[in-house]
Amino acid sequence: MSADLPVMPDSNSPPSAGPQGCAGCAGQDRREFLATASWLSLGAMAMAACGDGVISGPDQILPFPNETFTLDPATVPELGQVGGRTIVSRGAAAPIYLERTGNAAYRALSLVCPHRGTIVNAEASGFACPNHGARFALDGTWLGGQATASLAPVGIRRNANGTLTIGGAPLPPALSLSATTIAFSAAIGGTAPPSQSLVIDNEGGGTLSGIQVGLSYAPNERTGWLNVSLDAATAPARLTLTAQRGTLPAGSYRATVVVSAPGTSNGAQSVSVALVVQDPNAPAVLQLSATALQFAATAGAIPPVQVVRCLNGGGGTLSGLSARIAYEPGSFGWLSTELTQTTAPADLRLTVNPSLTGVGSFTATVTVSANGVTARTLTVTMTVTPQGLVVNIGAWPALANVGGVAGSVGNVAGTPVAVVRTSATSFSAFSMVCPHAGTTVNVVNGTSFKCPNHGAEFDNQGINLPDSPQRTTNLTRFTVTYTPGAPTLVVS
Repeated sequence: MSADLPVMPDSNSPPSAGPQGCAGCAGQDRREFLATASWLSLGAMAMAACGDGVISGPDQILPFPNETFTLDPATVPELGQVGGRTIVSRGAAAPIYLERTGNAAYRALSLVCPHRGTIVNAEASGFACPNHGARFALDGTWLGGQATASLAPVGIRRNANGTLTIGGAPLPPALSLSATTIAFSAAIGGTAPPSQSLVIDNEGGGTLSGIQVGLSYAPNERTGWLNVSLDAATAPARLTLTAQRGTLPAGSYRATVVVSAPGTSNGAQSVSVALVVQDPNAPAVLQLSATALQFAATAGAIPPVQVVRCLNGGGGTLSGLSARIAYEPGSFGWLSTELTQTTAPADLRLTVNPSLTGVGSFTATVTVSANGVTARTLTVTMTVTPQGLVVNIGAWPALANVGGVAGSVGNVAGTPVAVVRTSATSFSAFSMVCPHAGTTVNVVNGTSFKCPNHGAEFDNQGINLPDSPQRTTNLTRFTVTYTPGAPTLVVS
């Protein structure tokens, strides 16, 4: 007889009996959980059967854990190593199976059997429904027995401080870079500049893997001076950049590093790289590490600060640095700048405030000046989208064709979302929750929907088909905001 898989309840909730009266499935307090976890073997475990003991469904189907909560995996001994597993209980919602699948990767599954709502048993090699015999792999995939859908994944996101945000429908992974501009400076006759690195992370859900890096140089400029190295293909990963002057003459050289991964909601992300070669015997000259910056913002949210390096490409001292902003007609005041000092090298910090504009694209020009040298200009663009789920159209191949359906592109209020391309210039979006019994519907051949439990079928407009095996209401429609030609749309 195998031991029970340890259950970690919500530390803010009082102890209670588990679902269907199964004491111990979700009813241990924090002290009891730690005491049990201290002696359990994670090699062969099973959660006590919580079925009703007959071939039927449970008296009460526990709700999907839509409400998010934060868990520090460092406080759960079972998650201290890859392969570690535990069960998290949160209030009255369904228990969640939580597994550490990598150094910084986790999997979360609802333990409600999709067939009739019984809580499945957690076993060493997967899961089994004690009522009708459905069997599932460790990743929740249905393997056999009673035909049904796979176990429902639960949203899980690793935060910057190492904690986990758990709950709601899964979000697709999203690329995050710790820096979007990198500047090197090297003097003729001097040593090579030190390498610089940035962190590639996942600010969405699931696991971000298959990371690839591309390198391109500015048109009509010298090439070969930059090397890039990636230490892992799964986030978090570290990207190291190394610049070599070689025989480059004095001047400013630019390159772009593109970071991409399949299935990300925000598509590829870019890093602007500059190498300024200084000639100590030449007059002072002002160089900027970038000539253009782009900010992507959601209405009401301020995006991260971006930094441009102000460098002296010649000899002597470059002082008297200052920055002036000029706005295009139609907007004013949304951009602010701050110089860390008035002598080069210095950082120019740029901040935007989307609350001072409406939704749309806005442009400003920053002129950077210094004593006795030619001024340089920097073009800054801010694109503001409405509040809601931002979907990168290019990240979902099905949306390239009219009638194409992309499922589980993210969630709105904990509900998984599907997007349909209805014409060359328009899109629709629907809830993927079946109105009949609340099961998440599947996308069929990229063109329609079907409920895996009772067979309800819907066309790509979310309409329940007349000959559907299960008659129900239509899928709930969301609001889509889209500007023809834009790379993204917003679902709310």
